[in-house]
Amino acid sequence: METWFGITAIFVGLASCFYGYPLFRILLIISGLIYGYVLGHSWMSASHPFMSLAIGVGAAIILAMLAYPLWSIGVVVIGAVLGLMIFASIGLALNASQAVRIMLGVIGAASIGLLFYHVRDLFVMLTSALNGAALVVFGLGGFFPAPAFASRGNPFNLVIMMVLGAFGFAVQYGMFKERRTYSK
Repeated sequence: METWFGITAIFVGLASCFYGYPLFRILLIISGLIYGYVLGHSWMSASHPFMSLAIGVGAAIILAMLAYPLWSIGVVVIGAVLGLMIFASIGLALNASQAVRIMLGVIGAASIGLLFYHVRDLFVMLTSALNGAALVVFGLGGFFPAPAFASRGNPFNLVIMMVLGAFGFAVQYGMFKERRTYSK
């Protein structure tokens, strides 16, 4: 990873983690650029950083065009899928019939989907904090190739992301709990 890219990932990650709520729409584009660059970098050889950047810019434009109008719908879909999985799993654990499990899944999808729709502001705070934490850990991996950061499957990375993300969410919630920018 290039030094400039690691530094960019760390700074964008810190901004997203601790101040992501008011910057959410801008961070959608910047995060799309970073993740698009990572995607382009994985497709292209290391000797073609400008091609990786071009793919990153293309992915960021596509993601931004989709994310702006559809992010609110995405929140509801994520909540509905989560509700379906939880409630259907409860039916499975209770050894209920297939019809009851389907009915529980539909009830769970509708109720959790609506809940997520009504708490979009909290959802923005949580996802921006976790996204920022992931970017910070990714950026640090370029500077500290110790086993803790070098391995993508290392559970230590997940612990760092969860702790940093939880702290970032707490900071954002403390600052922005009265705002309703995205629930309007």
